[in-house]
Amino acid sequence: MLLLVSVFAALSLTAAQPAERITDWRDAVRCLAAFETAASKSFAAHVQDTSAGHDDQAVQYDDLAMSLIGSMGERFDFARMEQAETIRAREAQALEPLSLEQVRARADDCRARLPDPPAIP
Repeated sequence: MLLLVSVFAALSLTAAQPAERITDWRDAVRCLAAFETAASKSFAAHVQDTSAGHDDQAVQYDDLAMSLIGSMGERFDFARMEQAETIRAREAQALEPLSLEQVRARADDCRARLPDPPAIP
């Protein structure tokens, strides 16, 4: 019984720990795709149901994306920007078939792992 309580306590502590910070610019660019896709899908959901608050969520995700784009402009040269766009486009394509809830979960995970406001590491 004591072992079971110890295992439960260890799992609870692990779950309560903050998400690992994003330190690779490539992962941050993948998050950009998640923010953009979450914004796009939220705007589309707003068209279907204008009273559900999807428009506010879309604006929030769009603001997160714009913050990352701004930091990319400050840190990336042209060649790195081209690499980033290739990564972003591939990730956006992979996210597109997912549901709004799945994309939001991905975007929210990114938000938890990036600085406030989001910036390229």
